[in-house]
Amino acid sequence: MIVIRLKGGLGNQLFQYSAGYSLSKRLNQDLYVDTSYYVGDKLRSYKLDCLNIGSLNIATLKEIPYRIKLTKNRYINKAVRVMDKSCFSIGKDWKFLIETGTGLIDEFFSVHSKNVFVDGYYQSSKYFDSFRSDLLDKYSPNYKMDEQYYDVLSNIERVNSVAVHVRRGDFARAQYANPRHYLLNEQYYCNAMKIIKDSIYNPVFFWFSDDINWVKEKFGKNTNDKYIYVSLSTIHPDIDEMMLMSKCKNIITANSTFSWWAAWLNKHDDAMILCPEKAYGIPEMIPDRWEKIRCE
Repeated sequence: MIVIRLKGGLGNQLFQYSAGYSLSKRLNQDLYVDTSYYVGDKLRSYKLDCLNIGSLNIATLKEIPYRIKLTKNRYINKAVRVMDKSCFSIGKDWKFLIETGTGLIDEFFSVHSKNVFVDGYYQSSKYFDSFRSDLLDKYSPNYKMDEQYYDVLSNIERVNSVAVHVRRGDFARAQYANPRHYLLNEQYYCNAMKIIKDSIYNPVFFWFSDDINWVKEKFGKNTNDKYIYVSLSTIHPDIDEMMLMSKCKNIITANSTFSWWAAWLNKHDDAMILCPEKAYGIPEMIPDRWEKIRCE
């Protein structure tokens, strides 16, 4: 069995599941997910059951060796990462694969065991690009979409649409503790939009943000540009907005796994995908064809 420890929001869950799916296919083993992080979590919730992934195997604590369960403790987990060793044998039947944060984990591509427990974020499509077709089929909502969703989708499909993602909210607080959670300034978006305008005829910018009022304040004064501000009140607004972003013909991403996934799910072969030049993950996080834009 392959067990992937899920944690974080929607974008991170997609990274983790994708890596686990890829590994389970390579080793021809059943995939299980450990969702215990979400018990009592008031900030994040388990979202994969809202997608067309099918019936997921949920790992129970009794199936996981005690020494692996201990690594859920933040201090023990950090201590293991500091060792900068990515693969450990646990007994004779288990391998513990942990991401140390230094780059791609080579052992991910070579590990062989009847049972593998996978811990980390695995934020690179290099872990799962071979199964892109499978994952594109799986990563669609399994519930009936709201009329509000279809209204926005209709507008997206009839113009040269450009999704623009602005992540502020929790980053406004987290930037001081984690340098990767930096706030993108207005200049980044101005630089990106200029490239779009120079390359695409009559673009229409669809803004998505967890602080849409900030967006309107900073970018709502230029009447020469076509802006549409998207803020859904559907049952699953996070999934719906990610799907709408992915439907746009082009996308300007933020330093966020949320818009990273909207870009990766985009099926337009000629889509312009613009992203921050400043790193916000491991070096292999940004696909080669995406264009990196200065943040200042």
